[in-house]
Amino acid sequence: MSEMLSGLDSAQTVRVVLTVWDGVGLARACGLMAAASDTARAPRGWRRRQANAQTCEYLIARQLNCTAAAAGRGLRLSVLVPAGEVPGPRQAETAAAAVIGFAEAAGPAVLAAAADARVWDDRRGLSACSTLAAELAACWRGERPSYQLIIEEPAPPWWPDRVSGISRY
Repeated sequence: MSEMLSGLDSAQTVRVVLTVWDGVGLARACGLMAAASDTARAPRGWRRRQANAQTCEYLIARQLNCTAAAAGRGLRLSVLVPAGEVPGPRQAETAAAAVIGFAEAAGPAVLAAAADARVWDDRRGLSACSTLAAELAACWRGERPSYQLIIEEPAPPWWPDRVSGISRY
């Protein structure tokens, strides 16, 4: 996922916003997949990390949804494993590493784009996403064990709760 951000021109705010938007959707799908690998017989802590990380994912998406480029868009969640299949430990580790890599690349990319943004909402949203991206990576490294996502009901239309049969947990 971090490759999506390499080579982006920070002056192309719309492109940065949309790339990070797509990356958040992919990060969410990866996180849900990793969480699905935790089973009663083999708990690995991925569910707890995903529960903490989804707070950052939600807040990044909310900030980006306030930008001119992403307003009104829904996050797309990619199908990463066939329906009904439980991901293995290696898949979960790879997914978590991909999210960390994305978050670590997204932070500097959105901060640079914020500095070049001409629209105030873009500048504000991108600036906030820089810190949130660092927090997202920290969640997946297991460094933020107490985040809790509480959103209004019903959830905003741009916030997906499921991907190919994998729910929050």
